[in-house]
Amino acid sequence: MHKPRFLDQVALELGDRRAFTGHFARGRRPFQPAHVESKWPRDRSAEIRHIKLEIALDFERKQITGTATHRVAAIADGLATLEFDAAELEIAAVRAAGEPIAFESADHKLRVTFAIALAAGTEIELEIDYSASPRRGLYFVGPDDAYSSKPVQAWTQGEDEDSRYWFPCYDYPNNRATSEVIATVPEKFTVISNGAQISVEHDHAAHTRSFHFHHDVPHSAYLITLAAGEFTMLEDRAGGTPVLYYVQPGREDDARRAFGNTPKMIEFFERKIGVPYPYAKYAQVAVSDFIFGGMENTSATTQTADTLHDARAHLDYKSDPLVAHELAHQWWGDLLTCRDWSHAWLNEGFATYFEALWCEEYLGPDEFAWNLRQDRAGYLEEDGHHYRRPIVYNRYRAPIELFDRHLYEKGSLVLHMLRRETGDAMFFKSLNLYCTRHRGRNVITQDLQRAFEDATGRNLDFFFDQWVYKEGHPELEVSSAFDDQRKLVSVTVKQIHKTSETIGLFRLGATIALMDTDGHETRHRVEIRDREHVFVFARDVAPKAVRFDPEHDLVKTLKHKRSREALELELKYAPEAIGRSAAAHELGKEGSPQAVAALRAAIAGDSFWGVQADAAAALGEIRSETALEALLEGVQLPHPKARRSVMRALGEFRGNPRAADALAAVLDHGDPSYFVEAEAALALGKTRDARAIAQLEKALERPSYLEVIRAHALGGIAETRNERAIAIGREWCDYGRPPRARVAAIGLLAHIAHHKEATRDEIIDLLTPLADDREFMVRMRLPAAFEEIGDPRGIAPMRRLAERDLDGRIQRRANEAVAILSEGKSHIEEGNRLRDDLDKLREQNTKLKERLEKLEALARPRDA
Repeated sequence: MHKPRFLDQVALELGDRRAFTGHFARGRRPFQPAHVESKWPRDRSAEIRHIKLEIALDFERKQITGTATHRVAAIADGLATLEFDAAELEIAAVRAAGEPIAFESADHKLRVTFAIALAAGTEIELEIDYSASPRRGLYFVGPDDAYSSKPVQAWTQGEDEDSRYWFPCYDYPNNRATSEVIATVPEKFTVISNGAQISVEHDHAAHTRSFHFHHDVPHSAYLITLAAGEFTMLEDRAGGTPVLYYVQPGREDDARRAFGNTPKMIEFFERKIGVPYPYAKYAQVAVSDFIFGGMENTSATTQTADTLHDARAHLDYKSDPLVAHELAHQWWGDLLTCRDWSHAWLNEGFATYFEALWCEEYLGPDEFAWNLRQDRAGYLEEDGHHYRRPIVYNRYRAPIELFDRHLYEKGSLVLHMLRRETGDAMFFKSLNLYCTRHRGRNVITQDLQRAFEDATGRNLDFFFDQWVYKEGHPELEVSSAFDDQRKLVSVTVKQIHKTSETIGLFRLGATIALMDTDGHETRHRVEIRDREHVFVFARDVAPKAVRFDPEHDLVKTLKHKRSREALELELKYAPEAIGRSAAAHELGKEGSPQAVAALRAAIAGDSFWGVQADAAAALGEIRSETALEALLEGVQLPHPKARRSVMRALGEFRGNPRAADALAAVLDHGDPSYFVEAEAALALGKTRDARAIAQLEKALERPSYLEVIRAHALGGIAETRNERAIAIGREWCDYGRPPRARVAAIGLLAHIAHHKEATRDEIIDLLTPLADDREFMVRMRLPAAFEEIGDPRGIAPMRRLAERDLDGRIQRRANEAVAILSEGKSHIEEGNRLRDDLDKLREQNTKLKERLEKLEALARPRDA
């Protein structure tokens, strides 16, 4: 499942995640309240071996009716009752071997009672007739008065435990069954489901078609899928495997842009894992209003239609990360599935890392390093500003709460460090053993560790203990010195983080690179175990630069003070773009004329767009006239991602008409890239130039991929603090506006309310009803908006959102907002109490002064 993650991918590339997802930085809090207890894997009394669904979809009533047939086998003797998950389902009848049997339906459970208890191994078929108007699990999409062009579709989303809302099942990952789906839909519709398509039967009298699919590789219930609508199918192949793309008619070219690399990905993953693609086909269907980026249903991934993009977006946006992530799940998550949700990093961390591996294969090592840098930034942001937890963790209220940056990004980074720890050959040999040993089964983290230990001969207890079962990461401080008499370089590495029961000192393999004047390096591999290490290397002359972890392989924070001359040398000569970029970032803090000259040279001459982008960001931090000159020269850089960063940096020159002129010119004349125009709009607002508001209102007329131009124009309007901002935000919040523009308008209003107290009453009144909005993205954005406003009046709508919303992610964010706003309210109330006490003390003091004055007057001698 590609989580926060499709929108965050776009937002991270744009450099302003809050414009889309509403992340609002705050202090670290506990992952869970103290009262949340550990959750252990479910017991099973029977093995579900095969699931057959015979269903019909009623699109007008948004209903499903049908029969779910389960072939089950008792695990132990004396199985008298069997329980299924059946949330909000109407159960009409249950039959065993064709004969009615007793059942009870209550509390989201279906309990059937056998006339004669089953002996261990006894197999029986249970047929369950049911109907539902699902609110989760199965979603009906269609037009309304505000969104008249929305297609009529239905699609499912089972992960984590939502399959129970559209068919009765054992809805937990520790059971695997083969499956069969026979779905009847209107005759103009196409159905996509798991496995091989067996047949399509027409009922001309009823104007329907029935699609029959059979999937013969056992899988967990949450991976059963159904998507139905008017789709065009495009066919490709990866060796002997059919590769299918289903999209709305008219989106065929967009489908090829989005999904066209899938066959190459399949061949690459087969080669790296050493296990052929395991299913009869690989299908991808793009659906409207999907609530995740993608979902890795076995052999039939559901993707958000938002990943489909036009040729202009394709200049600097690719769907490959999303496509590769879901494809990797066909092995990691589907063929091998976590036994319980606490080990879900074995699904998501793996898919995230294989997404990066495809980037390495297709785009090269520098893009791969950038991919991992984004993962590190995402994890460190969550760890530093939200909460910290171990990767394997079983304290949660709803499983979806675990699907966070610790699970995805940190999980991916841990695999990368394991790769560096064992070496490439042993890493992929170990993964092959893990996959072949456990294919078709449920897994836990110990299975992965054991495979690595068996393949490499190494004991990896220390590695898994510190990175997977404990929390946090090393915080390192590095310094160096040269002893000219003894001809020795000493490099001191300290672990400066606080240790506790949940985070200890780390054992790390790391590289130290010593660079000469001409950029030549000698590299030394060291191991860090203690609080402080001093590593000594013999050299005739002092190195001009010392680089620690030059390829940025470790998950860490680092304090390493280096001279300007050393940073300039690294910016010029470091062989990895990620190292040159880090030097550019540090030079931005240095800010001298020499640093500006070095950054200017990097913008003009570096071979990798990312270094140019970070050099531009550094110049934006410096904000001198020479820095501005360098940025103005970079407006025409060939790579659009570098140009984005130039636009962003120009926005740092508030009140500078030359910066505003350059940004206004981009909005006037356009740019080949949607994203560059978007950044120019946001940056122009940040300059507070007098003409900004008029130009940004014009920009609101421009449709673009994912509404990036409108979203950033709204962000720019917020930055202007113009008196028209509230009216514009009100207009673009309306239901019927593009959803992502509505999300940005919420951000606009929150920003204004945060900075202008006089506007808060009006804005809180505008935002409060959105807790009941029909649009998922709007409700998801709302908690961060109320957090940013910081007014206790946000507590009531956030409580309502937490109590009423069906999505676990929204519930969690709303509960977090309630906690933060309640703390703020407590501080306000405490402040008010202190002010009241102070007023009382002042009043008492005044009375005491008056009394003292009277006493002094009485004590004075009277005139004779």
